[in-house]
Amino acid sequence: MSTPNVTGLTVVPAYRVVAHLVKQARKLSEANAPSAGPGQALDSLEQKVRQYVRSALSSLHGAYSEIGERWAVAQLGDPALDTLAEALEVADKAAPKRTVAEALRRCTQLLPQPDLSARFLLFPGDGESRLLTQAMNGVTGVTLGDQATLLFFWPVGEWLSWLAYTAAHEYTHLVRNHLFPRGFAGGRIVYLKTQKAETLLDAMVAEGMADVVAQQVYPQMEPRWVRPLEDETRIWPRVRRRLRVTDPNEIRRFIFGDGDRVPQWTGYSLGCCIVRSYLQRRPFDCAADLVGMEAEAIFRESGYDGEEL
Repeated sequence: MSTPNVTGLTVVPAYRVVAHLVKQARKLSEANAPSAGPGQALDSLEQKVRQYVRSALSSLHGAYSEIGERWAVAQLGDPALDTLAEALEVADKAAPKRTVAEALRRCTQLLPQPDLSARFLLFPGDGESRLLTQAMNGVTGVTLGDQATLLFFWPVGEWLSWLAYTAAHEYTHLVRNHLFPRGFAGGRIVYLKTQKAETLLDAMVAEGMADVVAQQVYPQMEPRWVRPLEDETRIWPRVRRRLRVTDPNEIRRFIFGDGDRVPQWTGYSLGCCIVRSYLQRRPFDCAADLVGMEAEAIFRESGYDGEEL
């Protein structure tokens, strides 16, 4: 089911397992129709997906395994089984595993990390999610420590190109997590070497770094979440005074936006601005040089203060 592609990295087509589980769920739905309706089949599918994800991530720290399970179920949503089965068939014919393997080959040339060992698991996303299918171009992902990345897709538009880009983005997170290992303590994400809690600045710079690296691998890709904010001069002072915040909920609010006072993808956009500002001041550096630097140093030496690039 999984085949090594780049030394230390393995791409796992987990969506094929889900396709098999969908087939079982469709049979259950047909056997129980019309008395049970689709609910029982979906419950069965969700339960089996949970079991599979728990097994696949059993070697990770418990908190990471739980995060992965939650993501897999949330991204699956409440699919129409026939539609999901068809989408997985279409996706499989497009060979997404090969796409991700090639992306990782390119990434390891730009940003080698020989002692990194991790898996990229490919799962279906929610085809009814406008955030996934429209805003995220059919692909999203989450990296769990330095051992696993989950990529979620729905075959729509140029999704294969965005799958490659997202793999490059998440690979950068894997490398940074490997160099700066983190854990969980007191409801915070904590750097194990220093026991300092992750801050909003840390998260912003990490996301900005991942996008800058991914754009070096795929310079033709221009995700909307790295574009300068329309009201940056108004938002930046609010973000700046919260750069030392360590509450994960507040960090998430400013990274992704809250649909109210914080525009969508605020942290992504500003993080990218900080990293680009740093690189503009040091034209002989490359994004790969940044991965081993602390966020505080990058921000301090970037000179960034809310000015659009």
